[in-house]
Amino acid sequence: MTGVSYVVTVYNKAPYLPAVLGALFGQEGDFAREFILVDDGSTDGSGGLLDRLCAGRAEARIIHQANAGLSAATIAGVKAATLPWLKLVDGDDVLAPYCTRVLLDAATRAGVKFAYGGWTSFPPGGTFDFSRFDAARAAARRVEPFGEFLKNCPVTMSRTLIERAEYWKVGGADPRISTVDHSLLLRLSWRGAAAELDIPLGATSAIVPGRMSDNVGFMLHETNRSIIYFLAETEGLSWRQRYTAVERAFGRAWKWQHRRVGASIWSRWFWLYALAKLGFTPLAAPYLTQTLDAFVPARRGARSNTAPPAKPA
Repeated sequence: MTGVSYVVTVYNKAPYLPAVLGALFGQEGDFAREFILVDDGSTDGSGGLLDRLCAGRAEARIIHQANAGLSAATIAGVKAATLPWLKLVDGDDVLAPYCTRVLLDAATRAGVKFAYGGWTSFPPGGTFDFSRFDAARAAARRVEPFGEFLKNCPVTMSRTLIERAEYWKVGGADPRISTVDHSLLLRLSWRGAAAELDIPLGATSAIVPGRMSDNVGFMLHETNRSIIYFLAETEGLSWRQRYTAVERAFGRAWKWQHRRVGASIWSRWFWLYALAKLGFTPLAAPYLTQTLDAFVPARRGARSNTAPPAKPA
């Protein structure tokens, strides 16, 4: 029998925790499980609520730490994990009852190291009825998602199941980046195939005050940061793959500056994007780090521009 370590990162998510933990403790399937909940310095009583909700559960462990950010909380949780598979879950995401079971089945059947599926949302204060979906009819397919993830990453950790050994092989959550999804999934997909399911695996409230993902500029900043590190540290990428990554990174910077700040075609953002778009990747790549400056007003305390320059094609 296999097993799954659920790692839940929590920062000021008290209103959502009863539903989140109820869904975790109600996961269907015949597999060993443990629950590692990381209270990342919450100030809204989330830590005490976790203690109460997990009282009497020997399979649950709560880590209370000073606020260090999502990546640091993820790293702390995974270090405490002991079972073969990882299920990383955000503190306001509610898993479908069948979520882990179908992910395990899909990954096993496809012979892959990670699997993911769909997601949905529910109205504020409401719930989502997963009984409308027949998990027995969920279709899974083996995919090579690296090209898609290189352009954009529509998948989140709560939708994903990862073999724990593979998580460590690719380096795990990057402490240099404030988000986890894009950086980790890039490295996982570069190493191999995945299983993709055509069924929603969970849901999030349509409105979660202070949610990191709602700060679009910050998310774009961290997406570009993950691309910069990936290009600088990954051997064997083709010219086409490097071109795609560089063109997309400059495109994000130009479009943000144009639409949100009012930059014109005479700005450096447009001409750097044009250089990348026209395929002059070796000339554009050394300026990739500058794209982080495009999102500075929206970064909310993201680290300064310290990423290394990307290797030219």
